[in-house]
Amino acid sequence: MSLTLEANAQNREESEKLHHIPCEECGSKDNAAVYSDGHTYCFGCTATKSAEDGAELQTQTPKRPMDLIDGYYSALPVRGITEETCRKFDYQITDNYNRRPQQIANYRDSEGVVVAQKIRDAEKNFSILGDAKRMTLFGQHLWNGGRKLVITEGELDAMSVSQVQGNKWPTVSLAQGATSGKKALIAAWEWLDQFEEIILMFDQDEVGQKAALECAELLPVGKVKIAKLPHKDANLCLQKGEGKAIIDAIWQAKEWRPDGIFSSHSFIDEICEPTLNSTVAYPYPKLNDMTRGIRTGLVTICAGTGAGKSTFVKEIAYDLHKNGHTVGMIMLEESKAITMQSLIGIFLERNIISPKESGTVTKELIKDAYWENFTENQVHVYDTKGVADIDIVVKRIQYMVRGMGCKYLFLDPISVLVAGITGQVTDERRLIDSIIVKLRNVIQELDICLFLVSHLSRPVGKGHEDGGKVKISELRGSSSIAMLSDFCIGLQKMEDSPMDDTREIVLLKNRFTGEVGNADTLEYNRATGRLIEADSRF
Repeated sequence: MSLTLEANAQNREESEKLHHIPCEECGSKDNAAVYSDGHTYCFGCTATKSAEDGAELQTQTPKRPMDLIDGYYSALPVRGITEETCRKFDYQITDNYNRRPQQIANYRDSEGVVVAQKIRDAEKNFSILGDAKRMTLFGQHLWNGGRKLVITEGELDAMSVSQVQGNKWPTVSLAQGATSGKKALIAAWEWLDQFEEIILMFDQDEVGQKAALECAELLPVGKVKIAKLPHKDANLCLQKGEGKAIIDAIWQAKEWRPDGIFSSHSFIDEICEPTLNSTVAYPYPKLNDMTRGIRTGLVTICAGTGAGKSTFVKEIAYDLHKNGHTVGMIMLEESKAITMQSLIGIFLERNIISPKESGTVTKELIKDAYWENFTENQVHVYDTKGVADIDIVVKRIQYMVRGMGCKYLFLDPISVLVAGITGQVTDERRLIDSIIVKLRNVIQELDICLFLVSHLSRPVGKGHEDGGKVKISELRGSSSIAMLSDFCIGLQKMEDSPMDDTREIVLLKNRFTGEVGNADTLEYNRATGRLIEADSRF
C-alpha cells in the first residue's frame, strides 16, 4: 500500500538515496528517487511507493556528471520558501561546499536529466558545476504546456510564484538571470510555444524591465504579457507576506505589443478629436490655406535652376524664427556666414549679399540687426566644412533637435549629399533612395519637420528656366522623393514672361488634404532680396 508522507519521511531518514529513475505517476524522466530500503519517492508529484507495492530496486548508475554535489532538502525561512517547494523544483542545500553553506539549484537538460548545478552562497556569489551548455530553464522539466506560463529571472522568484499558486501552475526561471534571457528563450522556443500565454515577471528595476522588453520581441507573437509587481521581485513580495500581489500581477499582466501597434480602443480620445489646422503657418496665405499649415514630416521644395529655391526656404525659415520657433539650417552650397547674412537681410529688407546693394549696409547695421533678432531665439547653422556625408548629416540633425531644440530644419540641396557619397553621380537613383529613407527615419524618430530642397531633371520641351511647368515626376533621380514626402512644393517662372521676377508656387503633393495646384504668386525684389506675395508692398 502507499506510504503516507510522514512514513516516507521516516524511511528517508533511515535509508540512503541511491539514484533517480522515471516516475510512473507524473511521467518525469528523473524526478523519482530510489532508496536503499526499496521505496521510491517522486520529488515532482510526491508519489511514494514501498518495495512491496512493486517498486523495483534499480541499480544502474544515474546519468549525471561526476562533479556534481549532493545536498538535502530544507525550507528557506528567510526567503519564505517551504521544503515542499524546494523538493518540487529540486532546490537543495549543502552545509560545507568550499567550506561554507551553499544553495544548489539542480538544472536538467531537454531529456530531464540533471546535468548542471547552480551554486549560490549567502553573499549571492554564483558558480556553475557540470555542463552549463545543456541547461534548460529552471523548472522546465516539470511542465509540458498549459494555459499560462510565468517566467522569472531567478530560481527563488520562480519558486515563490509557484508556491503562492500551490505549486500547481507552470513557472520557470532563466538560468543566468536577465542578461541570458534572450539566448535561453531562443533555445526553449518550441517548449515555450506549447503555452497559450507567456507572462514575463522580471525584476522591476531598469535592467529587468529592459530585458523583459527584449525577450518579448523574441517570443511567439500574441502570447506575451509583462507583469508588474509592487516590489523588486516575486520573492521580495513573498517575504513581505504579499503573495496575493504576485497572483494579481499574473492575472493583470498587460499584453505586450511591438512599438507602434495599438488597438483602436486604446486611443479613442484621439479619434474623437477633430483634425485641426496647424498653429504654425507659412508666410504665404494661400499655400498655408491649402496645406492647413506647417506640420511634422518631409516637405520637398523643388524648382529649376535660378528659380529662387534657396531664397524661398530662407523666407520660410526666417518667418518661423520670427514667430519664436527654433530653426536649424543645413545649407550645403553656401557658408554659414552667407546663410546668416541672408536672414539678417530679410529683417533689414536689404539684399546685403548682392555686391550692388551691400555697399549701403554697414557692419554696425548688420550687428544691430543681429543682436535684435538672433540672441534669445537663435538660428542654428551647420557648417559642413566641405564634408557632405548623409550619416554625418543625420547625426547633426539629431543633435540640433535633441541638443538645440530645433523643431524645423532645412536641408539644401540633396544633390550635394549624393555627390558626397560617390565623388561623382553614377547610380543616382539608388543613392537618393538610400538618403531619403535615412532622412525619413530620422524625421519619424524625432517628430520634426524637414524642408528638403531638390533639383529637377531637365524636362522634354520647354526648360524650367524658360517658363516650363514644374511636375512632380521631374524630381531628380528617384521617385522615392515624391513617394516619401508629405508635401511637395514647386516654384516656377511664369510661362509667358520667364525673364521677369515673378514666381508661382505650385503645390504638387499634399498628403494632408489632397488639395494641389496654384498656391500663390510671388515677386522677387532684387533690392531687398525678398520673395513675397506679388500684391504685397515693401
